[in-house]
Amino acid sequence: MSSESIEWFDIPSVLGRRAASVLGLSKVPIVELDDSHRPLILAHLLALGETDRRLRFSYALGDAAIAKYTASIDFERDSVFGIFGRDDVLLGVVHLAALNAPEGSKAPKGAELGLSLNEQMRGHGLGTLLFQRALRRARNEGIEMLFIYTLMDNEAMLRIAHKLNMRVSTADGQCEAHLRVEPASTGSMVREFVDEHLAGIDHLFKGSLNQVRRWAEEL
Repeated sequence: MSSESIEWFDIPSVLGRRAASVLGLSKVPIVELDDSHRPLILAHLLALGETDRRLRFSYALGDAAIAKYTASIDFERDSVFGIFGRDDVLLGVVHLAALNAPEGSKAPKGAELGLSLNEQMRGHGLGTLLFQRALRRARNEGIEMLFIYTLMDNEAMLRIAHKLNMRVSTADGQCEAHLRVEPASTGSMVREFVDEHLAGIDHLFKGSLNQVRRWAEEL
């Protein structure tokens, strides 16, 4: 599958690629997911092969464990973002999970990032775009420290961590990357608002277009 099918924008009259670049927006529509998307998230994760499951969760989780993880996502506390392909299939998902600090702790407010991508979509920079989207949300939500926990052989994840200037430490085959997040600003709030709403418009348009195509095929 080519990245061309998911680039900004399926609605040229709304926003062109040049305008998206000037505004500093992702060229790929990244949609915030909610509880209604849980079955699509599950389908995306179940489609991952054994190696990809190991890299995503540090263990090659079975179907039952993945279903349990998906059911446990708290959309009120956490933020989850996805990139859609055609027919409402999720091609990539990033989970920004809030970390619980011990009661009375003065530790910085933290969150952990987890990323998964369909194998055929790798090499287009989508993982970095998803992480950057999650980083904007973390910043605007007052997250002070961002963490990635992964395996030493997860080269793709470590490349993203280095792109984001995260500090990486290794021990016993595991890696921890962390980043101190800058405080929110008016600019970061506006950028996220625009990016989020335009991605939503694009996703709705694609859904309507797919429905029209299905109707046409039935005629």
